[in-house]
Amino acid sequence: MGDADVDEKWSHYPETVLEFCVDPPARVDLRRPVDADARAELARLGLDAPFAVVTAENPEGDNAEDEGSEREARREEARNDHRTGGLLQELERRRVSFVRVDGVSPDGRYRERCVAARLTRPDAVALARDFAQLALFWFDGDRFWLMPAEVDREPRPVPARR
Repeated sequence: MGDADVDEKWSHYPETVLEFCVDPPARVDLRRPVDADARAELARLGLDAPFAVVTAENPEGDNAEDEGSEREARREEARNDHRTGGLLQELERRRVSFVRVDGVSPDGRYRERCVAARLTRPDAVALARDFAQLALFWFDGDRFWLMPAEVDREPRPVPARR
């Protein structure tokens, strides 16, 4: 993947909406600062301390939707299913508590299965690298950060500070 492709992928991360796979559902829009309502939702999920949002899907930023044919896209989706299963098994092996969450584009057209896991930041970055991910989200207890994993970028608060 070229630098221009990485730049484009990197620029879209801060537009993510986190949809937690719980009942009742919970959403945190990373385009907005974490307010009292979002903090209450995170606390309800047991995520009131630092945690990471990590995926195993679409390593190195390659999306199934980018594939040239429907057959290739289905094959990539099957690989994503396998990768996600591997991530869940690894967290269970490490006895790390996690909550399933989807990273979704604001228009809902793009969705990626993730986990919100109670890991240290270095462990979260290492886990993302193990699954060849460009980046991950880190919640420091106050705000979210876009953290590089497989890319050479600086950590970036989301939303950006004004």
